[in-house]
Amino acid sequence: MPGSGQKRVLINLATSLVAVVACTVVYYLLPIGRFGLFGTVNAVVIFAVGLLAISALIMFQVRRFRIEGARHGSSMAGVVAALYLAVLFFATVYFGLAAQDPGSIAALRTKTDALYFSLSITSTVGFGDVHAVSEFARAVAAVHMTFNIGFLAAAVAVVRAKAGRPNGT
Repeated sequence: MPGSGQKRVLINLATSLVAVVACTVVYYLLPIGRFGLFGTVNAVVIFAVGLLAISALIMFQVRRFRIEGARHGSSMAGVVAALYLAVLFFATVYFGLAAQDPGSIAALRTKTDALYFSLSITSTVGFGDVHAVSEFARAVAAVHMTFNIGFLAAAVAVVRAKAGRPNGT
């Protein structure tokens, strides 16, 4: 059917855009930093569970794209949404950390600052205007960088390998 490939690409782009916008709206609506810290143990457990959930989601979406990418256009949208959700997860952690310990991350005062910091770490740009100051904030940033090396690199490798094959097979 002529034009069905273009239609699939447009649907895929629209799906990715809607997922990114929806995740961003939810991020800004979360009441992070308003209710005090539950305690160190609870915060660590919540962080670990969240990180495991995001990791599993990314691996699921990457595997789905690797296996079904040529047949299901939404697979790439799932990979993009899962990776962006990881960015928002870390932004939420940074915002919560800065709310509990205001000097722990320099110049981080708003959720937009936290999103900017998370995106700068994920993209490896790191302008330096917002940066981890405390030892704990640096440890969280180090976990974020390690996460990026593992999961972002895996996702990019699968997408590149899939794109390099004839007919996406």
